[in-house]
Amino acid sequence: MRILIVNLRHLYQRRGLWLAYTIFGLLALWSLALAFDSTGLFMVLVPMQLIFGLCMASLAIEILTKPFSYCLPGHRAVLRKFILSLGAATSFVDSLLFLAYPNLYWGQWALVTCSAFCASLIMYWIGVALAFGLRNSGSGLAVAVWLLLGATFFDLHIVAERTIIIYPFVIVLLGLACSVMVWIWLGNPNWARRLCASPRVGIFDIWNRDKLLEFKRRREAVRCDRSKYNLDPWVERFFVRRMNRCNHLGPGRYIWGGLYTTYGMALSRWKEILSWLLWTLAIVVFLSYLEHGETDILFLMAGVMVTHMPLPIHSSMMISGGRSERFVTAIILAGTITVLVSAALISVAILSVALAPIMPEITVRGELLTFHTTSLRLLIVPSIIIPIVLAFRLIIYRKPFTTFAAVAVLFTLVFVLGFGSPKRIGALINPVSLVSLLILSWLVLVIVLRHICMRRSLVGQSKTY
Repeated sequence: MRILIVNLRHLYQRRGLWLAYTIFGLLALWSLALAFDSTGLFMVLVPMQLIFGLCMASLAIEILTKPFSYCLPGHRAVLRKFILSLGAATSFVDSLLFLAYPNLYWGQWALVTCSAFCASLIMYWIGVALAFGLRNSGSGLAVAVWLLLGATFFDLHIVAERTIIIYPFVIVLLGLACSVMVWIWLGNPNWARRLCASPRVGIFDIWNRDKLLEFKRRREAVRCDRSKYNLDPWVERFFVRRMNRCNHLGPGRYIWGGLYTTYGMALSRWKEILSWLLWTLAIVVFLSYLEHGETDILFLMAGVMVTHMPLPIHSSMMISGGRSERFVTAIILAGTITVLVSAALISVAILSVALAPIMPEITVRGELLTFHTTSLRLLIVPSIIIPIVLAFRLIIYRKPFTTFAAVAVLFTLVFVLGFGSPKRIGALINPVSLVSLLILSWLVLVIVLRHICMRRSLVGQSKTY
């Protein structure tokens, strides 16, 4: 079997790509539904090549970072073939949408399709360059999303579509030139040596807490800075004093120990949490200037945030906590996680509302953009989402990626449905339904938690204990 075919098998063997295919498919269907209704939306699939190129290049880099792949004969030369074959195939599919562009002759259709193919390939190469330029693909994904949102905000998709139609020869020449340069650049034999055993975070590792911690430790080991992984003295004193006040075999000591292991490092990094809140506020302010003011996404972020917060009921060590102690501790931790995450998101929402009177109106390309305040009627939504995610995380605690995948797909569905029919979604939001869902979600968590703590085996690998 050829080496290229073996590398292409990763496209269906990697379960992380199944999630990517699902999200890309949903976004593609939503984009195709809007393509014939608005100007500039015929190229809705072309910008998606930026993220797709980032994902495929990250997958190839992840393979080359394994020391064993460096020793395989001929494997180092397959890098550019793998990346180019995927880029050409997906760009061809994206360009087919322009066959339905109105008011074009037969000759123009072929020329415009070639122009769209090269434009899609250019976006793909930009994503590849991001993957090679950044060691953390999660940062590259954030940069790609911000680039796409900024382009949409300034109506650059309309300009790009008109450029593809009016200047096809320029786009074709530019696309071919970029492809030749990237082909030569990826053919550098030193890439395999540079990437071998180098610390990197793949696009499918951004939700893997263990790999993220390993990446940070290896990076900090190079910088000789290990202070970020030490607890602050005041945090240690706070929890240890309260643990010492309790009986050594009592439930109080176990509960405070669970709180210590869960929040000790987070409290020691309060500056990072504060910076995260400021970045979240900046994102909310940006979304508030969009036409529909999609700031309700803020409250849906709670589900993604808690996918990395498993409740500490499984352990592979001999600890003093029995089944009842673990059940009570898990309930208390679920409550504190809900309160803290909800408080963080609610504080960002309140700050955005407080900024509304002083936020100016912005004129972009002759269109007046006003600041839409965040709706405070969804403050209870994080308290509904978090228990469901924690319960699902308990059921499949050995496969954290599945939890993230389910939350990501649900998040995408809610976003697409909310954007397509906001009035129907808004009609379902009322105090009675929200309170009912709140009670039901916590009831589900308690039932699942009690069943697992009292009847299932609690022996398992856990990074908490």
